[in-house]
Amino acid sequence: MRTFIRCYWVLEDDSPEIHSQTIVPDGRAELIINLGLPFEQAENGSWHTQPEIFFVGQITGPFAVRPGGPARTIGVRFRPDGASRFFRLPMFELTDAAVAVDQISQKLHRHLERLRELSSLSEQLSELERIFLRRLDDNDEDKLISAAVDCFEQAHGLVGIRDLSARLGLSARQLERRFRHAVGISPKLFCRMQRFQQVFQSMEGANANWVETAVNCGYYDQAHLIRDFREFSGATPTALLDKEFDLTRHFARHPMSLLSNTSAGILR
Repeated sequence: MRTFIRCYWVLEDDSPEIHSQTIVPDGRAELIINLGLPFEQAENGSWHTQPEIFFVGQITGPFAVRPGGPARTIGVRFRPDGASRFFRLPMFELTDAAVAVDQISQKLHRHLERLRELSSLSEQLSELERIFLRRLDDNDEDKLISAAVDCFEQAHGLVGIRDLSARLGLSARQLERRFRHAVGISPKLFCRMQRFQQVFQSMEGANANWVETAVNCGYYDQAHLIRDFREFSGATPTALLDKEFDLTRHFARHPMSLLSNTSAGILR
């Protein structure tokens, strides 16, 4: 399962307060299963209710969400190249899309709906494992693209794409085409997202310095960092410390975490 799923996460929120959160790109797609009330998403100046069970492909810019009421959500975070093996679709067709699962597979939607009939989280996660194993075909994995993803992630995006494609025995064009099919975005954009995400971890310290952070994360200068932040978050880097980004920062800090209770009401 680790070859195509990064982690499961569970979010529970019974707070009567309704506040929005900004979600920013991280280079990974997710399957979202709402067992409580679905969240709402801002679109074209108004709020729209998300589907109960849906797939979020790669996102290339920020978007805002807010709870529609008491929330209990199970999320499946895929490896960057993992969702293509599960859904058996070219991932670039689902970039910047949130698609109800019943539009992709009625059968899969029926299986996921059965999670509502189970009384405990452990039973629900066990059933999810069975659903994934039934659909998983090891022959679907593009091992060269998996190796490229690992290299980009380990280096936080600071990898020469032409050099890597040569090491993998691919042309730059072949790497681009196969990467977009399996991941949904280009290798260059994926590397920029990894560098951008690294900033979240680098700015955790109370005395963090933006100039040093920009250099340590591979940016030419602070202005270069700000340009990426405006594109990926819609704001300047100082918004990273605002409450508006609490949910994003939580998941950025714990990308590989397993299930455990937290004071924020999030099982991660």
